[in-house]
Amino acid sequence: MRKKHPFRHTLLATAGTVSGIVLLLTLKPTTDPSAARAEPAITSSATASAQSPSASPTPSKSPRKKRTPSPSPSSTSTWPPHTASAAPTRTSSAPSAPKTTAAAPTTRTVTGSTAETKYGPVQVRITLTGSRITEATAVRSPDETARSRDINSTAVPKLNQETLQAQSADVDTVSGATYTSAGYRQSLQSALDRAGA
Repeated sequence: MRKKHPFRHTLLATAGTVSGIVLLLTLKPTTDPSAARAEPAITSSATASAQSPSASPTPSKSPRKKRTPSPSPSSTSTWPPHTASAAPTRTSSAPSAPKTTAAAPTTRTVTGSTAETKYGPVQVRITLTGSRITEATAVRSPDETARSRDINSTAVPKLNQETLQAQSADVDTVSGATYTSAGYRQSLQSALDRAGA
């Protein structure tokens, strides 16, 4: 019968315990405190990207290769601000309305019919820009006598001026030139009728 060696038994027990501890340490994954802190940030960013509507519907087969390191909570304030608004924004999406240029009003000159008066004929010519009278002139007025010429030299300019103010044939009679004023109104009205004003 063999003798038991207590020292050998103790040595084997110690060697077995050391081997078990070494085996456990070899199989146990190493944990780095800094990696342990960064891991939740990576996982949360991966979860956020998976839940965002722009994420791909099919999960990637190798998410670790495509994952970019996210900044640590302490460096979040130093993150570049331009990344938050990478897409350019437009102030207005509606196209601008095409500019339309209004056509310039046409200018035309119309001569009225000749109005016969007691002292001679009266004929008025008007110039219109659009529908506005811009000029009025008596092309004919009584001038057979010196008195008629004298009266009409002051009456006709007054009638021309009143036409521009009234913008119609409704002009006042010039004192001392009743017949000329009546003939002027008649010819002026015919000119306005021809112009369609």
